[in-house]
Amino acid sequence: MQLPQTVEVKEIRVLTSKQIAEEYGTTPGVIKKNFSNNRERFVEGKHYISLTGDELRAFKNQVNNVHLVANRTSHLYLWTEKGALLHAKSLNTDKAWEVYDYLVDFYFRAKEKRPEKKEIVPVPAKTVEQVKEGYDIAPLFRKVLEMLPLEALDEMEKAFRIGHSKAIKKAATSVLAEKMKRQLM
Repeated sequence: MQLPQTVEVKEIRVLTSKQIAEEYGTTPGVIKKNFSNNRERFVEGKHYISLTGDELRAFKNQVNNVHLVANRTSHLYLWTEKGALLHAKSLNTDKAWEVYDYLVDFYFRAKEKRPEKKEIVPVPAKTVEQVKEGYDIAPLFRKVLEMLPLEALDEMEKAFRIGHSKAIKKAATSVLAEKMKRQLM
């Protein structure tokens, strides 16, 4: 699954109706209809941010990809994490729920989960040479995993889900195995 373009307004991560529709596998018209049919459930500032006039013009100038907002748009709704939830509930499809869960983990809350930058520890030259020679580093990798806190394993798992190479998939499997081992203890 690929994450949508990041859009922030008033320091809040949001999605346009077009982005939600694309992610949930529907059309912007269905999102608009959901909103109209359930308007009493949506609270401005909590579920969505409404832009018009100067705010909308400023937003249009800020947005990197022009395809997110049509030129003639005079009113734009931007959906917060809670607004995306209400749309997933309204659609009530397996895809909408799956995508919503993914968006919460990797889009809406990505900012708050960023770890602070830590000092980078250089990799010993011997280890680098072993990797270049095709040395199996899996046992070393497993030892490192055993020393990491569970939160770090969670973050590694999320990062590895995005990778597509066989090596990344093997690493992800090792991370999951370590997490399972700890849960069984």
